Amino acid sequence: MFKSNKEFIIFDFDGVIVDSNKIKFDTFYEIWPCQLNKNIISNSIQQGGNRVNIISRIYNSADIFSNSNHSTKSYIDAYSDSVHKKIIKLGVSKGILHFLKATKKTLFINSATPQKELINLCSDLKIDKYFAGIFGTPKSKKENFNFIFENKQIKAHQVVFFGDMKSDKEVAQALKIEFHPIFSKESDLEK
Repeated sequence: MFKSNKEFIIFDFDGVIVDSNKIKFDTFYEIWPCQLNKNIISNSIQQGGNRVNIISRIYNSADIFSNSNHSTKSYIDAYSDSVHKKIIKLGVSKGILHFLKATKKTLFINSATPQKELINLCSDLKIDKYFAGIFGTPKSKKENFNFIFENKQIKAHQVVFFGDMKSDKEVAQALKIEFHPIFSKESDLEK
């Protein structure tokens, strides 16, 4: 079990609270018509960005959508709906759930998942009650940290952040927050 003298714990969501990185990656391939070239999807994912950027690039680079009744938004919605259902089915790991129930620390989530979806996910997973705040996009993680610090009168030295990606580590370092790596299956952190 994690032990720290820090008063506040902030978690990334995907790969930390729920092992959902693979779900999100695979769903990019599953939402499209079967005749869509998989290389278009792979190339768009490799270019990075959030789900809106990736899905928009895929949609705009595939000729099959020129006479389609579907919009980019319909694919973004399909992606979000599919991911939500899969994460609910997967659930929160028992170890994390046990920690959430047992800790007396003040907890937050700071994720690159759209905030409204993240709040709904946490509610459907029945874990929202454990968090003093749940933050996602459109604000960046750095903006969310600054919001938490300003509005909750918290200092960076009082916080520990659990994340599974290099970008999590980088934002923690930039803000001088103690960082604890989580090596999820799809983590890009070096062990």
